Amino acid sequence: MKEHDVFLLQGSNKENKKKYLDQSLILISEEIGKIIKISSYFESEAWNMKNSSIFYNRALYIKTNYPPIDLLKKILNIEFLIGRKKNSCQGKYQNREIDIDILFYDHIMIYSSILKIPHPLLHLRRFVLEPMCEIAPNKSHPIFNLTILEILGLCIDKLYVKKISYMNFP
Repeated sequence: MKEHDVFLLQGSNKENKKKYLDQSLILISEEIGKIIKISSYFESEAWNMKNSSIFYNRALYIKTNYPPIDLLKKILNIEFLIGRKKNSCQGKYQNREIDIDILFYDHIMIYSSILKIPHPLLHLRRFVLEPMCEIAPNKSHPIFNLTILEILGLCIDKLYVKKISYMNFP
């Protein structure tokens, strides 16, 4: 079975944010695949949300045997197990225990009603680009043909993003 290179972003802005990120990391390693790299924890302002608490985010590089749709189903199940109830309400983002986004899957592009890869907003979000730069600054975006580091340099998002702790991982 072929292993696929996948980059994910974890996010949480409810209660014990670090606990939710860590719980989902364990489930990802048990249910989805091998974790190769983990970024530090990053604290950030909520993107496109009013009156929301600070988010914790972290980027992951994993290897998986699952095809994209099956990977999405596994991620949705992990979010459900950790307590996430819904994605959004009337098009507005909601506070969440955990949010796991697929940023990249190999070098492929998918644009369907249920899955878009690469993530269609990642180039607009500093809270995605900063942790991605820590683990894969030279990862090439298959649409823009720019590295993550180059995209970060062009990003106009000025929301607060700060590294809050370093991750020690082999």
